[in-house]
Amino acid sequence: MSRLEEHITIDAPAREVWGRLHDVEAYPQFVEGIQRAHAPSSNRAHLDVKAGEVQRGFDAVLTDRGNEQVLAWETQGSPELKGTLSVRSLDQNHSQLQVQLEYEPEAIQDTFGGPKGMAQVHRIENTVRGGLEQFKNIVESEH
Repeated sequence: MSRLEEHITIDAPAREVWGRLHDVEAYPQFVEGIQRAHAPSSNRAHLDVKAGEVQRGFDAVLTDRGNEQVLAWETQGSPELKGTLSVRSLDQNHSQLQVQLEYEPEAIQDTFGGPKGMAQVHRIENTVRGGLEQFKNIVESEH
């Protein structure tokens, strides 16, 4: 299992960043490949994802640890993905968003195609980094 950890500093209060993470329907704006997303309940989300020519729906179980400002999630089915989104206040007007992701590169390749081995790992890393930058841009433009 591969593990990825990335973080980014956002020029907005932690409460704004935390609130924005709960807007599942907005995920297609900043997560590459997500075509549509909705949360049928507070602890479940459904994501329609397209990578290359392959489109697939995923259900995820969400665990909201609001007192710690951590949103944990895990997909149901294959490929197995799990991770956390954590928000930490740096000061009154700045926060840090951290993403931790656990995945099996071969399972991603089997599901969506694309490169094998380390090339798949780099593809996923670039997607996560790009998503963080886009999220930062959205939050800061609304702040």
